[in-house]
Amino acid sequence: MPSRLASRYPDIQSVFEAQSPFGQKQLATRIVLWAAHEAGIDPDEVSALLSQHHAAQLDALCMEMDARYFELLDRQDSRHQLFFCKARAYSAGALLARDTWDDAIYESTFATEKPLLIHEFL
Repeated sequence: MPSRLASRYPDIQSVFEAQSPFGQKQLATRIVLWAAHEAGIDPDEVSALLSQHHAAQLDALCMEMDARYFELLDRQDSRHQLFFCKARAYSAGALLARDTWDDAIYESTFATEKPLLIHEFL
């Protein structure tokens, strides 16, 4: 069964798979940190959590942002999208910390409305 990334973005999956395992991890890391920045999160915060393999802490931050997203969505507050993006960026970080690099890239695509131009990260 193809990955979520391959199902939605086969061109990105193709570039990703063409990399060595080290290259895949580096590519995923650059994309996750970019997504964090785009979502308004300090990439250094995410990088520090990643360097210590704090997937659970990244999950907790994701859940916190998701809760805020749903709260604002229920109130029809226009800021809800900001928290959706932050949640997706933290989720991408958690996936990266678990070494599921293609899923981290996939999740990163939802942290911003900007298109993911994979060749900018090579």
